[in-house]
Amino acid sequence: MLRRLFVVSLILLSLTFSIAIVSPVNADVDESDIIDLGIIGPGQTIYVQIDPIVSSGGTHGIGGTYDMAVAENLPEGWESSESKLYQNPLQVTITADPDTPEGNYSVRINVIDEFNGENLGNVSFILRVQVTWDVLDFEVTPISQTVGPGQPAVFDITIKNKASTSDAFQVSAEGARRWEFTKPVFVPAKSSRTISYEIVGTEEENYAATIKIVSLASSNIADEENVTLSIESNLLGDYKATNNGAIVFPIFELPIYSLAGLLSNFFG
Repeated sequence: MLRRLFVVSLILLSLTFSIAIVSPVNADVDESDIIDLGIIGPGQTIYVQIDPIVSSGGTHGIGGTYDMAVAENLPEGWESSESKLYQNPLQVTITADPDTPEGNYSVRINVIDEFNGENLGNVSFILRVQVTWDVLDFEVTPISQTVGPGQPAVFDITIKNKASTSDAFQVSAEGARRWEFTKPVFVPAKSSRTISYEIVGTEEENYAATIKIVSLASSNIADEENVTLSIESNLLGDYKATNNGAIVFPIFELPIYSLAGLLSNFFG
């Protein structure tokens, strides 16, 4: 009787062990655990990577290698791709519907020992995410400039991705003829990137442009900012313009105009 209990205990012990998630978080996971991945936006994709190798359990109690992983019980409209067979690490992708309402959502991940060939059994756990449409911070600086003819006006566009997964954004500028542009920008999870938008006018004129940003994952993640530029040909304007780039003057006059540009910052 004692021998039978000992054997049963060994069997149960061989089936009790953790597997490791290596991305987007680092965590050891047991059967039925719930892992919170933080926030994502509608339409964004989560890449879940799992170490297939375990050091305990299995036929001889020394571990083995899992063969694949799949996502199950997806919310309505969501999509997923299972890992490749024998991939290392096992990677499952989960994509939220682009119109997913804000709220908390769960997906089951099943890590599989094919045909139970190594007596590892399958391990299932829950991934939980919070979907919010507020995963983007967007800033343009400055929003208004005055420069002289032929001088560059540079607007810095900063994109902050607050989500727990990476995203690509389409940045565009409209309204200022000849300076309309579209550019894709990749921003990793919980990080920011800054790009520049430059206008050079040769005639006195006022320009107005709208800078827009839209997530390639969902049009529900978007923002825009209006910027203005005045091209003015006057002494103070020319001095201010030296802050954005050197005007073409004889070389011996450059220090004078550099000083003039610095002093011009103290005027309106």
